[in-house]
Amino acid sequence: MTAVRSIRAMVCGAGIALLVAGCGTDSEGAATTVTTTTGLPIAAEAPTSFDPCTDIPQEVLASESLVPDTLDSNVDGGQGIKWRGCGYVAPDSYAVGITTTNLTLPVVRDNDEFVVRQEYTVDGRAAMAVDAADEPDLRASCTFYVEMAGGSLELSMSNPASNDKTGHLDTCGLALALAEKVVPLIPDA
Repeated sequence: MTAVRSIRAMVCGAGIALLVAGCGTDSEGAATTVTTTTGLPIAAEAPTSFDPCTDIPQEVLASESLVPDTLDSNVDGGQGIKWRGCGYVAPDSYAVGITTTNLTLPVVRDNDEFVVRQEYTVDGRAAMAVDAADEPDLRASCTFYVEMAGGSLELSMSNPASNDKTGHLDTCGLALALAEKVVPLIPDA
């Protein structure tokens, strides 16, 4: 799924710049957190309480005409950033990577490489849509984050204007509508 991978590359390349400023460890010696350059910690791993590849019922996927595009969207990015999930595509519509990530909303919000387009509440959870700071009017893509314990759910959506069914629609509006169907499936932690 080239479009979703390019969005993920934008997120990685745009500088969710993290430096390992300090780590905690669990009783077995595994790292539990990494500290960002702003002093905000992230978990060492993406949340595991929800698996976007298996925990989204077929009825929800069918309601959006989504079919699997890339069965594995697991990515270990630079500086400890991780994504775990799957990619989906709706023919003549949008493509979306649905992943859990150890990026938290405060880490994304405090990164000057991004512009928060809008903040939301989805099923009682804080959420936000962001654009790359150098392309704040970009409407063909949207990265949408929803708060989870230990990170967030990330919807990386691509919706070029050439898409017959949805190209004329705001991509973050599409991401919000999808989030409203998926977020209630996330267990409380």
